[in-house]
Amino acid sequence: MAQLRLFSSLFVLWCLLVPASQIAQAQTPAEANKRLFDRSIDELNFRTMETVYDKSFTRRKFPVTLRTYQARREFDDFNNNADLKKLFQNYNDVSERFKNRFGKGRRDLAEFQKQLNSVLIDKNFEFFIRVLPRDERVALIRSLQRIIKQSTAQFNASEDPAPEDLAADGAAVPPADVDADPEAAAPTEPLEDPAPQPEAGAPESTPATPTSTTDSPKRHDWVDYFTLLLAGTSSLLLVYLIVSVLPDLRARLDGLADQIDPQAQRRTPRRDAMDLPEDRYEEEDN
Repeated sequence: MAQLRLFSSLFVLWCLLVPASQIAQAQTPAEANKRLFDRSIDELNFRTMETVYDKSFTRRKFPVTLRTYQARREFDDFNNNADLKKLFQNYNDVSERFKNRFGKGRRDLAEFQKQLNSVLIDKNFEFFIRVLPRDERVALIRSLQRIIKQSTAQFNASEDPAPEDLAADGAAVPPADVDADPEAAAPTEPLEDPAPQPEAGAPESTPATPTSTTDSPKRHDWVDYFTLLLAGTSSLLLVYLIVSVLPDLRARLDGLADQIDPQAQRRTPRRDAMDLPEDRYEEEDN
């Protein structure tokens, strides 16, 4: 009887393990990496919404069960704050579309890590976390970067091309025919932008203007000649005032003083401040 029970238990365990192993074998590394990418996006979205929600409400916590898009969409505990609810629902819809960034084109490790990091610089992500203080935004981004590193470590790179294969593919490209027409050999569309374009908010750098050399003489414009004319006119006007106007004005003042008081004697020159007064001790004794 005991042997029958043991045999039945082993048979049930075998029936459970065989389908699971078959499913694991049927799943390709590319499909596993896609599932890993989707789970990573859900984790990034959950951590972001949890931080913003906990900051918005001091006595409420974002439930830990809301790790999927549908669960977050059905969440409705916003304390009758319609604006905050709309903000969370809009970001939940936008963040779900982050999953479409991986799986259709390249599927190597570099593309996997690049698309996960692009979430942290997305304009919708920056708009959603703008309510957080600067130090909390920095702490959130660092925690999300750690999640990205953990997901990158679980990536299955067995199907990625080896570096030596890429080098061999580059060496196998035939050289360009020197006799070919350059217009026909040129591609119709550029494969990659050779020079990175500046960002929209960054100021464009202007090229430095060449400095003038000593060989070419500097030209004078009308401003220089007008300044020279004003300086010469001012000098002539000053000389005219000193030579003509001031002596004439002094003569008129002297004539006017003689007409008012003809008997007045002109003042004697002021005694020098260093001369001592006369000695009058004898007059005081008398």
